[in-house]
Order: sequence, then structure tokens, then C-alpha cells
Amino acid sequence: MKKIITSLVLVLVTLLSVQTLKAESVNGQILYQNDPNRPINDVKVALKNLGNGTIQSYITGGNGYYEFLNVTDGNYSLTCTKTQAGGGVTFYDATLVFLNIIGFYQFTPIQFLGSDVNGSNAITWSDYNMIISHILYNTAFPIGPWTFESQYFTISNLKDGVPKGSGGTCSGDIGGTFVPTVNNTPALPVAQEGVINVSNSEPFTTRILTHNDLSITGAGILINYPEELMNIESIEFKGANFQYNIENGQIRVVWGDPTTEPINFNDGETFITLHGTSTEAFKQGMTAILSLDGNTSLMNTSNQEVSELSFASPVLKYNSPSLKLSNYPNPFVLSTKLSIYTPETGIAIIEVYSATGQLVKNITPGKMNAGYNEVSLDASQLAKGYYMCKLRIQADSGELSNTIRILKAE
Repeated sequence: MKKIITSLVLVLVTLLSVQTLKAESVNGQILYQNDPNRPINDVKVALKNLGNGTIQSYITGGNGYYEFLNVTDGNYSLTCTKTQAGGGVTFYDATLVFLNIIGFYQFTPIQFLGSDVNGSNAITWSDYNMIISHILYNTAFPIGPWTFESQYFTISNLKDGVPKGSGGTCSGDIGGTFVPTVNNTPALPVAQEGVINVSNSEPFTTRILTHNDLSITGAGILINYPEELMNIESIEFKGANFQYNIENGQIRVVWGDPTTEPINFNDGETFITLHGTSTEAFKQGMTAILSLDGNTSLMNTSNQEVSELSFASPVLKYNSPSLKLSNYPNPFVLSTKLSIYTPETGIAIIEVYSATGQLVKNITPGKMNAGYNEVSLDASQLAKGYYMCKLRIQADSGELSNTIRILKAE
């Protein structure tokens, strides 16, 4: 009888040992929006025993995997944090928040988590405005750059309810465009078509053209440019009441919402125009190009993100300084400003000719120093119509000249 009892005790001990062994390991993966193909690295996973307050932590690698060993029975929480910069926030995400607030789009739990950027546990217009501000000014979210699901569970001898992972997302990236393994969103291609010749410290105007027929109700456009070679001063866009911000080598443009009347672009039409000045660092042999950040997003009339976008922009290429002449405004009524760049100091003469070739006005500003100069042209006595404005600079190397066509409106 004693041997039978001893055997039963050994069997029970063995069974308990096996059950305890099963409960000793808590492991899983941290996945971007619960996508098994997008593990998140460098996540600090914290396992807290809610009974005694002890905490174990683990930093995930490239496979997003974590593991805690020798975990005893009890009540636990599993939480995650990540301090690196987030990304993937586009105008598409702002549109989804807009549609959710007005009841036209329902969020999944992970989308709700990413949308609540102010941390109020509700999706409100404050969240929408913060996402718009982030797109336009790259402002930080109150909840931080990342947010993760939290897990609460009990470990027993049978190990019931132990999680096998957790989902996370960049704050504001409701559409899930971010790629955690490369820490960015792939850029949009901009073909290099044409050349604009510019010397250093010279004003220029360049454009981005669309190679799609577009009808859009909203846009969040992020244009990257080499700020060491060019200063962007202003932009033009077809949509009314657009906002833009220029800083740190990036132009951020926001326009529209799901209730906005659409604007249309034809294939080959100018999508956006940029005015700027090359820097003194722009030298012989250099070129400068524009590119579109991968977080650029356009919304169509069905409140869907436009895919397969195709754009083109000319290359800015260094060219030796030459005599430049332009005017603003054009057309004009009473007067116009002549903007002049001369590579050499000399005596300036400005002549205005009618469409028939008759000299109708002569201005002699006198000595004009090398660089940028401005001269006011009084046209109050000129009749309506087109004129040719000719500039001559009598410099030491010889005479420089340039001619432009100007238009008096009335």
C-alpha cells in the first residue's frame, strides 16, 4: 500500500512539474497593425506581475520576437514602448478620421488606437486637427510617436489566456503605410524632364507636372528639395485656401477635405509651382532635383487614396551668370517693376519699343552694380498693348543685352 501511495505522489509531482514548465515561458511577436509580415524591432516589452509589482523587460530584434522565462503563476500585464521616430501619417489618415467622426467609416481596434492621437480614449475633431497639423508642421502627438495594445492575463498551471504577441502602430498611421523594417514609407517617383539653367544666388521658378488625369478633393503633399542648394520662397497650387509650410528641406502642403469641391488636372498639367533662389553654394557642375516624400497623399472624389501617381519635374542645372531681365506684374496697368540681374557692373540703358518697332520710352538708370537691381517702369502714358523692353549694360567686357515682351492691360 505504501508503494502505491508513493507512486501516486510521484505521478502527481511529475504532472505538476509538466504543468509548471508550460507556464514558465511567455513569448510572442510585436507586429505592425497585427500584420505577421511586419514585425517591429527595438520595442521595449515589459511584463509586470500585478501581484508583487516586479517587472521584466525585453527588447525585440528584427523579427519582433520577445520571450520571458521562469514566469510564475499570477496576474500580469504586457505593455510595449518604442522611442524612435514614427512615420506613415498622410492626408489619407486625416480623411479616415474625418469620415469616422461623421459616421461614414468604422475603425478596427488598432485603427482606433492609432487615431486617438490626443489620448482622450475617443476620436474627436481634436484628433483630426492634430493629424493635419502633424502633416503641415510635423508637430508631435501627445501620445508620442508610437502606440501599442496592452495585454492583461492570468498565468495558471494550465497557462490559460497567455498572449502570443501584441499589435502596435505609429500614432496617426490609420491606413498602415509605414514599413517598420526600413523605418519609412517608400518615396514617390518624380521623373526628371527638362532643364532649368540657374547660376548661384539667382531667382528661379520650377514646377512639378502630373502625368495622370486627376480629380481630387484633398491633398497632403510633401516635397523634398536640397536646401543647401536652393531656398524655396513661395508656391502656387490650384486648390483654394491651401496651406503650406517650408522648413528643413521640405515643403508641406495641405488642402481640402471630403466635403471640398474637386479640382481637376489633365495629364501634363502643372500640379504645383515653386518659386525660389539658388544659394551661393550652387556651383559649376552641380544639379538640384525635387522629390516627393512617400507620405504624399491625394484623395479622389470617392474618398479613396489615388494610387499609381506619376509626376515629373525639370532638373536645375548650374549655368554661368548672364544678364537677366523680368518684370512684375505682367500684365500691368500704370507701372511695372523691372527685375535685373547683371553679372558685371556697367552703365544701364532701358528702351521700350512698340509692336511696330518704334522707340516709345527711354530710361537711363546710370551705373548699375553687379548683382540684383530693380527699376520702376512708368507706363501711364503708354497705350494698351504689347511692347518690347530692351536692357543694355555697357560693361568693361563689352555690351550685354536682353529683351523681354511686356503687356499693358489698359
